[in-house]
Amino acid sequence: MTIAIVIGTHGWAAEQIGLLKTAEMLLGEQENVGWIDFVPGENAETLIEKYNAQLAKLDTTKGVLFLVDTWGGSPFNAASRIVVDKEHYEVIAGVNIPMLVETLMARDDDPSFDELVALAVETGREGVKALKAKPIEKAAPAPAAAAPKVAPTPAKPMGPNDYMVIGLARIDDRLIHGSGRHPLDQRNQCLPYYCC
Repeated sequence: MTIAIVIGTHGWAAEQIGLLKTAEMLLGEQENVGWIDFVPGENAETLIEKYNAQLAKLDTTKGVLFLVDTWGGSPFNAASRIVVDKEHYEVIAGVNIPMLVETLMARDDDPSFDELVALAVETGREGVKALKAKPIEKAAPAPAAAAPKVAPTPAKPMGPNDYMVIGLARIDDRLIHGSGRHPLDQRNQCLPYYCC
């Protein structure tokens, strides 16, 4: 069997009106692929249940690649909680049609898990282009001068009169996307600065 793929998006973009149906229009019906849609009224726990229901239907022996729409969004966060302690499980954000189609086709060549991850990231990146804008050519980086070696200063504990300088902070207390817990917080404690 091939590496399993699970698509996760906000709204109904994963299967019903979007990514998987479009890929299957181009490639034919795909096996070992699951999908979840994150719809209003759901939270991170609901998404984890949906992901686990999809995983139960798939052959995950060669690994699972979660292709999600947005880095830091609820589908990403829920998938992150699943993959955090599993080998050959990965989450890639920014799924688009080129990424999905190339990843599905590449599975037929039986790539290693790491090769499939690299291919998905690269084709997703290459699939974003503007028609009229001229591509920006990257200049070759100048050779870096050897920096003088400096011994690292050991960190000291902060005292009661010490403080941090924060240049920019985004505070979002709406908790519109779920439980308010960070996806990698193993203690399941609420981290008030993390909203989705």
